[in-house]
Amino acid sequence: MVVTKEVEDGKKIDTASDFIGTWKLIDYAFLHEDGVIKKPWGENVVGYLLYSAEGYMSGNLSPGGRRHSRERPETQKNRRKRDYIAYAGPYTVEGETVIHHVEVSLFPNWLGTAQLRHHKLEGNTLVLRTPPILLGDGVVAVQLTWERVKK
Repeated sequence: MVVTKEVEDGKKIDTASDFIGTWKLIDYAFLHEDGVIKKPWGENVVGYLLYSAEGYMSGNLSPGGRRHSRERPETQKNRRKRDYIAYAGPYTVEGETVIHHVEVSLFPNWLGTAQLRHHKLEGNTLVLRTPPILLGDGVVAVQLTWERVKK
């Protein structure tokens, strides 16, 4: 199995095999166009991202201390607050982008989509960043920082 490839300038290119393993979420942030960084879930976040040798991924993440809601489902729908993310499917790596091909998701509108994540992999730290997303308060990129779980 090839772990890395080298290009002419000597820069390491990450391949799918570099991602294999279990990753623990250590930071979840919104990066705004004007440089402002917001942490919608605060400093305490929990989650795991798994990449398998068979080419599949699964991600589950939420704010730390998240509690089970006793609200009625119709009340929850009106709030539209995203406090849990879960999805899975095959993944591919193309250059500086890892693509999650969503086959199952908490969000029905993600089914069948390709979720692109720009990546930076250094040692046991993996940073994933979404392309710019239009949210209610402007355009943001969501950045997730993960740490490889050691045996």
